Amino acid sequence: MEARSVPPPRRGRPLTPEEEDAERERFELGERLQAARRWAYFATFVAFLAAAGAGVALAWALEDDGRGRPGASRSAVRDLQGDVGELRDQTEAARDAGLEAQDSAESLSGRVDDLESRVADAGQPDEATQQQLEDLSQDVQQLQEDVDQARQDARSSPSP
Repeated sequence: MEARSVPPPRRGRPLTPEEEDAERERFELGERLQAARRWAYFATFVAFLAAAGAGVALAWALEDDGRGRPGASRSAVRDLQGDVGELRDQTEAARDAGLEAQDSAESLSGRVDDLESRVADAGQPDEATQQQLEDLSQDVQQLQEDVDQARQDARSSPSP
């Protein structure tokens, strides 16, 4: 499977460099989020294998081997206790890895949401900027009218 380094093109207006950077970062965060989820699934699978192994070990320990002995030897019990402890440690490590991957995924998801809101805000001017744009538009229109008036006056005035 080939990982992309650039997000797919969008339809509509072209993106500004800031929006392109934000979109690229959002895409990269999405890829990292997907990788974190895969690690969480892997950790869950390992925990399942550890639990299944513990079940098999207990089943063998409890199985009557046909020798007529009603109980297991102390060394066999100690060995099984050691195996169970080791499996518990592996299960705990897998759970910790799963929780860490989930925290990472939530963190990345929050960053993606933040970037999406920043991209949305970047496309819309704030109220003060909008007012400045309107004032400048009025000034430009007034200057255009003054230039047109000066041209008309220059044409109508007699030349010496």
